[in-house]
Formats: sequence, structure tokens, C-alpha cells
Amino acid sequence: MTTPANAADPSLAPRWAVLWLLAAGLYNLLWGAIVIAFPNLLFDFAGIAHPNYPQIWQCVGMIVGVYGIGYLIAAADPRTHWPIVLVGLLGKIFGPLGFAAALWQGTLPPRFGVTILSNDLLWWIPFTLILLDAAQYHRRRSAAARAAPPTAAQLRFVKESRINAPPAAVFAFHESPAALTQLIPPWEAMRVAESPGSLAVGSRVVLRGKVGPLPVEWVAVHTEYDPPHLFADRQASGPFAYWLHRHHMLDDGAGGTLLRDEVAYALPLGLIGRYLGDAFVRRKLERMFEYRHETTRRLVESSSTGAAATTPQ
Repeated sequence: MTTPANAADPSLAPRWAVLWLLAAGLYNLLWGAIVIAFPNLLFDFAGIAHPNYPQIWQCVGMIVGVYGIGYLIAAADPRTHWPIVLVGLLGKIFGPLGFAAALWQGTLPPRFGVTILSNDLLWWIPFTLILLDAAQYHRRRSAAARAAPPTAAQLRFVKESRINAPPAAVFAFHESPAALTQLIPPWEAMRVAESPGSLAVGSRVVLRGKVGPLPVEWVAVHTEYDPPHLFADRQASGPFAYWLHRHHMLDDGAGGTLLRDEVAYALPLGLIGRYLGDAFVRRKLERMFEYRHETTRRLVESSSTGAAATTPQ
């Protein structure tokens, strides 16, 4: 037995989705062709007078045929062409609603609605399932993209400075409960809404504030933890398309620490966001990390000096 490609490749839509769309496309093309060739056929079946302008009904047949072409296109990749399926489903919902209103008003006989079964109601469940499959697939892709390692399309920012204290002291400062609040520049309209007081893998930090007039929530999850030399956090949700921040505390061999912040990031809107917004974002990062490093140096060195002064000789 041959295994369909859809079963081997999880990026492809299930085979049943492809088959349903192929069937819908062929059905619509056939139905549209019959209406164009025999515009009075349904009226004769329903026992009602022919329309004064059968060409209008033939135009309906053409529209149905165009939908058929759309379904055949969507069958090639239902997960990519889900908007075609959505438009088709909406038409198949509004059609029965319109017929129900005409039936209630007595303008159309019940027999005229026989095609509602095959034109509309038959497709509600498969079209809905196709849309649910596409939504789940794109949700998984978005989650994978947020967690993906940096690529050539993503941007990189690095800030380095020396602190006159050992890596253990610098790391301990970052682990202190007040560190995150102390490292937010005063000009940034952000506050710590949730913090576990830990840098361990899986711990989560939530910042809330505004970017200009717009409210923003930034959720970061710690992904690496190697005291006293490294911890990292990745944006789970927030203003960036991707954000991975690695904090290095490297022994400089002279009793001090080389504090190195490495940020891999990507802006929303792809290349448009990159070319229009990166210069602005980079200026903000340079100013913010200059403040963070200077604050870290001042607080850690003053604490280390105080500790050394009170240590018994």
C-alpha cells in the first residue's frame, strides 16, 4: 500500500481536505455549466415561472463556476489557500439564510431549495474542518518561528563592558529580586507585572507598559541558566517578531567581569519592518543597554566595595 505524501510530510494538509476541495471544485464547475446552458431548468423543476431575464441566472452560474476554479486552486494547498475556503463557507451560510427568508415571505416554494442541500449544507462540515486544520497548522508554525534559532534575516545587537567585580557578584546582582526593576531605564514606560524572582529555565517575566500611545505586554521565558556565567531569555509574546537575549558574565582574568549582552531579534512586518524600523530600534537598544550596563557597574561595584571594606582581615 502506498503512503500518501500528506502522511509523510506534516506540513501538507490531510488528504481528505484535498479530496473535498477537488470535489467542490468539480461540482461547482458542473453546476455552473448546467445553469449557463439551461437557465430555466431549476424553475421548471420547482414549478414556478421562468425569470424575465434568464441571463441574470446564467450570471449566477458563471459566479458558481468561478468559485469552482477557486476550490481547485485551494485543493493544491488548503492550508495556504484557506481564505478561499473561508469565502466559500460564508457563501454557503448566507445562501441558505437568504432562501429561508424567501421561504418565510412566500416568494419561493420549498422545492426551489432542493439545491441548498447539495450546494451549501453538504459542505459546511468539511469546509469548517479544513479551516480548523489550517488554523492549527499556522498556530504551530507561529510558535515554532518564535522559538526558532536566529537566521540570516534576523538582526543582532551586542553590548560589552567591564565591571570591577567577579562574575559571581555580577550574576548574583541579576538574580536579586530588585534587579529587573532597577535595570529598566526611567524614560521607558514599562513596569514589572510578574516576576518569579528566578532566572532558572522555564521561569517567566511579564512587563507591561506603552510604546508611544499603544499598550504593550512583553512576556519572556528563561531558556538557559548556567551560573555564574550565563542566562538567557526568549520573548514568548511581545512587540518583536523574535527576541533572544543571552547575558554573559565572562571572567576577564584580572578579578573583573566582561559583561556581554547578545540580542538576536527580528522586527514585525518582515523586510518592511527591518528597513523602516531597525535604525530606530537600534538607537533605543544602544541607549537602553548603556543605561543597564552603567547601572549594573555602579550597583555591583559599590556593593563589592562595601563588602570588601567590612570583611575581617
